[in-house]
Amino acid sequence: MIIWLNGSYGAGKTTTARELAALLPDARGFDSETVGALLRPVLAGVPVGNFQDWPPWRPLVVETARHVLDYTGGTLVMPMTVLVEPYWREISAGLAHHGIPVRHFVLHADQDTLRGRIDGDLV
Repeated sequence: MIIWLNGSYGAGKTTTARELAALLPDARGFDSETVGALLRPVLAGVPVGNFQDWPPWRPLVVETARHVLDYTGGTLVMPMTVLVEPYWREISAGLAHHGIPVRHFVLHADQDTLRGRIDGDLV
């Protein structure tokens, strides 16, 4: 199965995913942003504001998750904000097509907490 953690930047997705993966038996984190990083040099020169806008990103996220789960079993904990509804439908439909259950959670933090986290981010 996949536990998908959605939410704004600074809501705590990555930290929550890391903690959750450590607590659940046979769980591992999979940040689908790495798929975007993989595509970035391949699609250099192709204009894009966000790698999620690249049509190959969404099916590659699905296929990567599917193959990892086929190989390892267990649970993938995926921290990734997907704000474009058609993109989310494409990803979730692709996972459903392969029979992969998805538990989707949206993390929320109040505005002051988000501002503090964003201002303190050293990355």
